[in-house]
Amino acid sequence: MKVALLHNLRPEVTPPGLPDDAFEEYDRSETIAAITRALEDIPVRVEPVAADRRLPWRLDEGKYDLVFNIAEGTGRRCREAVHAAVCELLGIPITGPDALTLAVTLDKATARRIVSPEVPIARAVLIESEGDEELLAGLQYPVIVKPNDEGSSKGIGSNAVVATPAEGASRSRWLRSRYGCPVLAEEYLPGKEVTIGIVGNGAETNVLGMMEIAPKGDETTFVYSFETKRDWRRRVQYHLPPRLPAHVIADLQKFALIAYRLLGCRDCARLDFRLDAGGFPRFIECNALPGLDPENSDIVSLATPVLSYEKLVQGILLSAMERCGPGMKRSTTRTGFVK
Repeated sequence: MKVALLHNLRPEVTPPGLPDDAFEEYDRSETIAAITRALEDIPVRVEPVAADRRLPWRLDEGKYDLVFNIAEGTGRRCREAVHAAVCELLGIPITGPDALTLAVTLDKATARRIVSPEVPIARAVLIESEGDEELLAGLQYPVIVKPNDEGSSKGIGSNAVVATPAEGASRSRWLRSRYGCPVLAEEYLPGKEVTIGIVGNGAETNVLGMMEIAPKGDETTFVYSFETKRDWRRRVQYHLPPRLPAHVIADLQKFALIAYRLLGCRDCARLDFRLDAGGFPRFIECNALPGLDPENSDIVSLATPVLSYEKLVQGILLSAMERCGPGMKRSTTRTGFVK
């Protein structure tokens, strides 16, 4: 079986004029190599394929049986969806979600609308232009201001939390100018932050793991910012399982599974929640295409107690093969996520 490993490689140097986190979502060459080794153990034949403008021709000429997708793409809110749409056009099965799910999960405001009211969310407003900034006065402060369609905490720095509508307007203008996208202003949730891994499809969907993300120091307004993620060994503590009562854990599991289904996730996804002042979980966002860096990935950390890195990666491929049905050409009888 021939598999295309669809990816975007992180450049060594960010071109002038771009934000220093412009390629934060892209993958290291070490990640591509680690995924390739894991998949070849199944065994399948893996070829890394760059997700650029030549992609339709590369996939068509490559005669691939399946695409293992970790590509982030270029452009704005539909950038992750483009590659899945190309695969659908060419009739090539793909791991992970389809184009629709990739588009709506990258757009935070749209994802919020889809999961609510079945899954609770924090109050927020979408700022698309200066005329929308008057909406900021209706929120309860502090408020976190972030790009609406970015991942990997891009645009979420140490000054993302603001104390007044005026500060929110200023931050919003700066973000729109720098990232060229609408801004989501969301009431800051002071409780613990929890990320949840979900794997599988249909009746076989289950919670892979749950992890609390906490600061090592005493931070009154902790934000899992891109600076924090870059320096996670020094600044972050990860607690598996989260330090939470059993009933809160149960609520988190329930809401994560509902959101996974409503958003149309497949094979594997990571969903982020935060507790409000009363200790009640609220949905923040969904990463329907979680990173698989073996050294710096939340979904890999979530899987560690139950699955090796190799089994996690292989499970994503095998789950997609099982989902595609009997017409999918197979080279193995093993399916699903197995220890």
